[in-house]
Amino acid sequence: MIRLDHVYKGFNGNAVLEDISLALPEKGFCAITGRSGRGKTTLLYLIAGLYKPDRGSIQRNGETISMVFQEDRLCGNLTAAANVRLVCGEFRSAGEISEAFAAVGLSGCENRLAVELSGGMKRRVALVRALLAEGGAVLLDEPFKGLDESTKRQAVEFSREMLRGRTAVLVTHDRTEAVALADEVIEL
Repeated sequence: MIRLDHVYKGFNGNAVLEDISLALPEKGFCAITGRSGRGKTTLLYLIAGLYKPDRGSIQRNGETISMVFQEDRLCGNLTAAANVRLVCGEFRSAGEISEAFAAVGLSGCENRLAVELSGGMKRRVALVRALLAEGGAVLLDEPFKGLDESTKRQAVEFSREMLRGRTAVLVTHDRTEAVALADEVIEL
């Protein structure tokens, strides 16, 4: 379980998150929605340990966390498959990576350099990378942004399958997406 108790985070004297308490159950899917600037991404960064709270505490109970960032954060000089391997190591076979790419409409892209991929293709490589990572918790920050409806449906279905039995937190502006995927929706 991941737990936040009375967490406060501010930047330059401005409060972004105030007195946030939240318990994310093991093997549960939570979506966080809200207007821009409400602290959704900051909350994910706190959960991931990329930011430290100014006050309050966060317990992760040794949970390994993978994340899809708003930016794809791929290494442009590596192939799509090599970008996935950076996170997965030998935990996943080449066949599993190829199957995952096929599931999100990227068949045959494994050996293309990330710098050669379109924005939507990069987005799906970043998604595959986080979902194939070993570990129990996955944080998803607007993972389907920029995808056309057909591709988005593929990516959502793949995500739903890969997140079964894991702790997941989805940040999205799309409330319909949140309700379709998550067990619980929290509005910030």
